[in-house]
Amino acid sequence: MAIDAETIANLSPKRKALIILVIAVLIPGLYWYTTYRGKAKVIERLRQEYSQKQAKLNENEAIARNLPRFKEEVGKLNKELARVVQELPNSREIPNLIETISNLGSLNGLQIVYIKPQSDVNKGFYAEVPIQIKAVGGYHEMGLFLDSLSKLPRIINVSNINLGNAREDKLTGAVVLNISALATTYRYIEKEG
Repeated sequence: MAIDAETIANLSPKRKALIILVIAVLIPGLYWYTTYRGKAKVIERLRQEYSQKQAKLNENEAIARNLPRFKEEVGKLNKELARVVQELPNSREIPNLIETISNLGSLNGLQIVYIKPQSDVNKGFYAEVPIQIKAVGGYHEMGLFLDSLSKLPRIINVSNINLGNAREDKLTGAVVLNISALATTYRYIEKEG
């Protein structure tokens, strides 16, 4: 039985509608089965990637909006770091610091007997540098010396202060003491490499 235009024209309207309905369902069904079904997974994966990239873009835009504030904060932190590093001299600056301590002692009326650096004590990114100080002078001169040390830009802690052997200076009549103390400063340990 051949199907031609005359056969279709003689069909009842219900059968014509049924054929049109079958064709209308069959074409999209075949398209979905052969083409769209495989592409649907790709489309879903691409939608997820798009969502992730959109979220990353939003995050980057938020960072970009705050960039001037972050730059300002970095600038402040760099200034603070420079100030702190100034308070932590590196090993090349220790001799200058010892000379400064000696000069401050003399300027405040102490006779410095000796200043002797001890072995460094490693504390990670910094090291303690103990310095043994022996001097001769008056109690008030020692106070002035300690006050001068506290005003240096470097961190210097003075401990184990011993004042003893009080005697009268024959020339000035002032009471002088043998003074010993441990001054501890700190130095920055530079990372190798």
